[in-house]
Amino acid sequence: MQHSVQKRLSGWLLIASISLNVLPTIAFSQGRPPIVWASGGHSGSVNSVTYSPDGQLLVSGSNDKTIKLWRPDGTFLRSLSIPYSINAQLADVRSVSVSPNGELLAVGVQLFDGVSQTYTGAVQVWRISHDVLVQTFSGYGSGDSTVTGVNSVAFSPDGQYLASGSSDRLVRVWRLANGTLVSSRSDHTQKVNAVAFSPDGQWLASASDDRTAKLYRTSDWGVERTLTGHSDSILSVAFSPNSGRLATGSWDQTIRIWNVPDGTLLFSLGYGSNVHCVTFSPDGKTLASGAWDHSIKLWDPERGVLIDTFLGHNAMVLTLAFRPDGGLLASGSWYPEYAIKLWAPPSQRASPIRGLMSTLTDHSSSINELIFIANSRLISGADTTARFWDALSGQFLSSISAMAPVTTMALSPDGELFALPGANHTINIYRTADGTLVRTLVGHTQDITGLAFSHDGSILASGAFFDGTNDVIKLWNASNWTLLRELSGPNLFGPFQAINFSADDALLSATCEGVPGVWHVSDGTFVRRFSALGLTRFSPDGTLFAIASNPIGVYRTSDWSQVATLSDQNQALAFTPDGLYLAVGGQSQLQFWRVSDWTLELFYDQELGYAGRGVTSLAFSTDGSRFVYGRADAVAAVATNPLPPIRARPTHRISMQSP
Repeated sequence: MQHSVQKRLSGWLLIASISLNVLPTIAFSQGRPPIVWASGGHSGSVNSVTYSPDGQLLVSGSNDKTIKLWRPDGTFLRSLSIPYSINAQLADVRSVSVSPNGELLAVGVQLFDGVSQTYTGAVQVWRISHDVLVQTFSGYGSGDSTVTGVNSVAFSPDGQYLASGSSDRLVRVWRLANGTLVSSRSDHTQKVNAVAFSPDGQWLASASDDRTAKLYRTSDWGVERTLTGHSDSILSVAFSPNSGRLATGSWDQTIRIWNVPDGTLLFSLGYGSNVHCVTFSPDGKTLASGAWDHSIKLWDPERGVLIDTFLGHNAMVLTLAFRPDGGLLASGSWYPEYAIKLWAPPSQRASPIRGLMSTLTDHSSSINELIFIANSRLISGADTTARFWDALSGQFLSSISAMAPVTTMALSPDGELFALPGANHTINIYRTADGTLVRTLVGHTQDITGLAFSHDGSILASGAFFDGTNDVIKLWNASNWTLLRELSGPNLFGPFQAINFSADDALLSATCEGVPGVWHVSDGTFVRRFSALGLTRFSPDGTLFAIASNPIGVYRTSDWSQVATLSDQNQALAFTPDGLYLAVGGQSQLQFWRVSDWTLELFYDQELGYAGRGVTSLAFSTDGSRFVYGRADAVAAVATNPLPPIRARPTHRISMQSP
């Protein structure tokens, strides 16, 4: 239910967000925002995780179209800046692999051609130190999304070759030195799900939906043997460190361990659930496996017996990787969790959840709302949680489970109360200091999509998804939580989003099914609607009204005349507290516009998530020294405001021209 509601709301959020991909004219690009700290997450399935050979880097690839880099302690480092092209839009990141020398990262992807409306596959090779794409291997079959894409990539132990398995049934091997294709085999009759080189470099194994695994000789890339016996798709393969054994994990709920030299079956291990991934520990004494039932099981591959079971995921486990020293096991999961977790061997367990050391990822959906509590704390809202952070250090403090999609949040002006959507279409009021629930408001009949406190703290406004019979915004008396009045307008329907009050609390605006509307707060009379579609924001002094249409329009509230037309980067809006600048975030850029003459001061086009999805929320600290932006890929980043209040700015700056 949560997933469907989120998808419905996302559809409305994108009504006014059709990407034109138009660059601002004569603007000053800063590249990457001056990020102080960032919280990492994934908003799609974590399809692949892998460690660098020295164990100092963990890499994850996800269906949210991103590749993320993490420190060993779980600190989010950065995302790779994946190029965007209408002819090669990234649809899925399915596999990641680090070269033996730790310098290169291979990524198996699925691409979408927006012109021909077809999918293809590719292998991208990145230089990790500079986040530079150095090679792309293409030529993988085109067609619909079910039969295309590179599902697995693997480097040879000497780093000379890169193998791939893809949905077009091919096992391909590329020579990295010159980018030549040295082998392309179509021995499988259905898609290839996994490939792996043996540590001694003599073998390449593949696994397929055709229920077979194959062993290729690396001397001539010929098939040595075909391993049969599984009764359903084989989704993963892994060699033991001594190259003597091969493990295969299958949807038939078994793991098979084979003797590599002669291909004999040593063990068939009954898992009790569909197996998606297998991997050997560096010392070869443990075989880890992940499955549909959310569990991770550890086996003794020499005796074929179960050693332990780790429980802690709330979704199917898609991928596993041991740290090279064997001290940690990383795992990644599917919908709805989209999490990366770290597990420790028995001797190092400290978590109350058996084996679980930590969860790397934070939110698991687009960041919908961000609020600074004065300057010391920050609240991020996404999935079904609100998370509290130390705004300076990025330390996670606590979270509130809303039991409903957190598409909106509201903080009282004194910072003491905090409103969130609740279960069964309710609104929950919490005490900010300790997260205690102090009130639940009942009255809406659909999920809550908009919340806002008036500037004087006397009113809480709330809006919900489409009702069909009584589409209204409710105004609540914040002193006793009684209903004051309801606001409606001609042909205005839910979802009611981006609710905000003017500076004097005389006006309230909301986006209603994408259409902006304005009301008088005192008596609830309807003022007007706008033909432009998009989310709205009043300026801090209440004299301006911005609509995130395409392009963004800015209006004077005294007579509602339009005074500026800005940009197509229209997924998030935030005025600086002093009202001197309007920050806008969109599919591919984060821009800062000077309000006095509507000049584009500067823009950022890196570390915004995947181009085409980009920035989804924005907020400034109360003193204006920092800003925070949320991304579609579940990342929230706090950065230094590049345009602080005038009194703190240097006298010299670069002059810009308005587009």
